[in-house]
Amino acid sequence: MSLVCITLYKVPSTRCPNKHHKNFYNNKTLVQIKIEQLLNAGVNHIYISTNDSNVKNTKNVTYIQREEKFCNETQTTFLEVVNEILNSVPISNDTDVLWTLLMNPLFARYNEMYKRYQTTNRNQFAVYPSKHFYLNKNKVGMNFMFGHWQSYSQGIEPMYQMPNCGTIAKLKDFKETGYFVPANYDFFEIETFENMDIDTEEEFEVAQLLYEWKIKNKKI
Repeated sequence: MSLVCITLYKVPSTRCPNKHHKNFYNNKTLVQIKIEQLLNAGVNHIYISTNDSNVKNTKNVTYIQREEKFCNETQTTFLEVVNEILNSVPISNDTDVLWTLLMNPLFARYNEMYKRYQTTNRNQFAVYPSKHFYLNKNKVGMNFMFGHWQSYSQGIEPMYQMPNCGTIAKLKDFKETGYFVPANYDFFEIETFENMDIDTEEEFEVAQLLYEWKIKNKKI
């Protein structure tokens, strides 16, 4: 495998204070767990963009210090932030890149994503296909119609959730859009339990329970 990962985080976290550094499982933080998952999946090198100064580079992990203005959404646009991160990584535009976040501890199948990428020669974007009944704010069904003709949930078209578990493409494809999703891609569908993206303290605690259960059942 010849795959480089770009990921990011910033401190502090407002909705879940200290979520990046407090114990998540077995005295390991979310950052440590994700690094292990990525390396175990065969990622060659991990570049982490952060404003966290209490970090240390290793053989396979490089922390790239991000200026505070690129960590504050009131000072810079998301486009500026993404471009800053993409341009700060010392790799060529033809490098295969996995863009992922650190707050998805229940997803670790990056080796499968990369194999699919290599086999199909198509960019891969991790999504969760949800077969639930969704309404918009106007009380209109988005993937079903009210009435006795309504399908069972198994028969409705899924809505695809974007949990930021991962995208694989060339670095130049990310730069082309200035976003973590390239212009062209295939869906890489993930399982229900892999879909957890931690933003709040409640989600942190729920993810801990799920992670422990999956570890005990050898699902991760």
